[in-house]
Amino acid sequence: MSLTERRARLLSLIISEYVDSATPVGSEAMVRRFELPFSSATIRNEMARLEEEGYISHPHTSAGRVPSDKGYRYYVEALMEERDLPSQTKQTIRHQFHQAGREEDEWVHLAAAVLARAVENAAVVTMPRTAESRLKRVELVSIQDTSALLVVVMQQARVKQQVLIFPEPMEQDLLTAISNHLNHAFGGLSAIEISRSQVQLTQLEWHVANAVREVLASTDQGGFDEAAMEGVRTVLQKPEFATSEKMLNLLDVLERRNLPKIIPLAEAPGEGVTVMIGAENEQDAMHDYSLVISRYGTPGGIGGAMAVVGPTRMHYPRTISTVRFLSQLMGEMLSTFYDEPPAAKDG
Repeated sequence: MSLTERRARLLSLIISEYVDSATPVGSEAMVRRFELPFSSATIRNEMARLEEEGYISHPHTSAGRVPSDKGYRYYVEALMEERDLPSQTKQTIRHQFHQAGREEDEWVHLAAAVLARAVENAAVVTMPRTAESRLKRVELVSIQDTSALLVVVMQQARVKQQVLIFPEPMEQDLLTAISNHLNHAFGGLSAIEISRSQVQLTQLEWHVANAVREVLASTDQGGFDEAAMEGVRTVLQKPEFATSEKMLNLLDVLERRNLPKIIPLAEAPGEGVTVMIGAENEQDAMHDYSLVISRYGTPGGIGGAMAVVGPTRMHYPRTISTVRFLSQLMGEMLSTFYDEPPAAKDG
């Protein structure tokens, strides 16, 4: 539904005022604050229409109005003016990243810190990974007669370990020989490519190869398992979390065990910035919050994702422009310091 020019302007001003003040907005305050060429009665009537149409709501304890999820969505889609970050700010951020050198974990923590500070909300940035996990090498370390520690090292230095049980006692020399053969046969391959391989292996080698394939596949399906989070203290200081109950709810949302469920980083579109407002989030626990999400990296290559988490009373233009710039910068850093994953082997 399209709003009249006057109602659209009024909605934009209500959102601007509420984002700045965190208090419900009244008609008389609007006329005084923005020197509107209309009477308070006219503004009250227009606000009543905006409320009837679901763009703003009327808290029971106040005579003022607050934006609804629908109002914020209309603002983001039709009214918001996204401004690019100032050149000096971009230059400062770029300098910080280049000082971090080649350490990708430093990039991730720096991106989370810069993002949280700039938007005054919580920020989550995942470690970069390839679209498909690929084997760098496999190691087998004897533990007991029939068990060994399986160490799967993936490209971009990701490591997974698990205990593997064999149907018969295994000496370390044999485990090392199996590892060497699998590294030669499957180095650089993904889980799917290993399953399709026609290489000749012994029954024991296939036992290990299938375990390696399952590790790679589960890693691909598991979303992100390493991420940096900053800004929790900042967001907890916002008026929305003045009560202990609200504060505990936010802390529960931001617990690391909840992040893969609450923040759908793995499902984020490959390009652009995605904004999810209040009840647009699938998880009930997120209905009081907004998410601004973006992927970074190269399509089909190495990359990750980042998100801002905060109350729906969020400064959307600044948040979106900051997320957009940082995702582009992280992509540039990855392109500069890392080659694309090696091509898959035949056979």
